[in-house]
Amino acid sequence: MVMPDTQIVCVDCGGDCFPLGWFPEDGELDPGTVLPYRCKDCLDRWDIVIGDPGDDL
Repeated sequence: MVMPDTQIVCVDCGGDCFPLGWFPEDGELDPGTVLPYRCKDCLDRWDIVIGDPGDDL
């Protein structure tokens, strides 16, 4: 189980992105789960695949 980031940086505009449909109180997610984020500035959507903390990238 992995606790995803509550905020990431938008690759396109540098704005702040926040998860859609997941809140920290929901707890950890399983590796392989796709978590969508939305940028508050440009409204782009980013789908992040939750990785296994034991994986070497």
